[in-house]
Amino acid sequence: MYMKLSNSGGDTLGFRIEERLTEDQLSEVLTEIERVIAEHGSANLLVHMPSVPHPDLDALDEDLGFWLQHRDNLDRYAVVGDSTLLEWVTEFGDHVTAVDCRYFDEADLDDAWAWARGEE
Repeated sequence: MYMKLSNSGGDTLGFRIEERLTEDQLSEVLTEIERVIAEHGSANLLVHMPSVPHPDLDALDEDLGFWLQHRDNLDRYAVVGDSTLLEWVTEFGDHVTAVDCRYFDEADLDDAWAWARGEE
């Protein structure tokens, strides 16, 4: 399940993702990101995951294709959560992609929004 966050605006999108994320739901999220990229030339993302989501396997395939296609159009990617695994994956992504990725603890959600918008 996902929900677009109300703080989203301009070239910055935020989503809350919980539990299972279906291929159709991921497709909706990626379509919204593509809309922002088309409008602004690039996008900043914030993804709030209170727990580690379990995407469908087909969703993972679609997600990888999206990253390969749009990696040059994503500037900042903030991940907010309470999981060592999410922190590790975010740090790994920061090292292996050109996208500036940063992990934030749950208590630092406001700081994550400021960073994602480039206001920090």
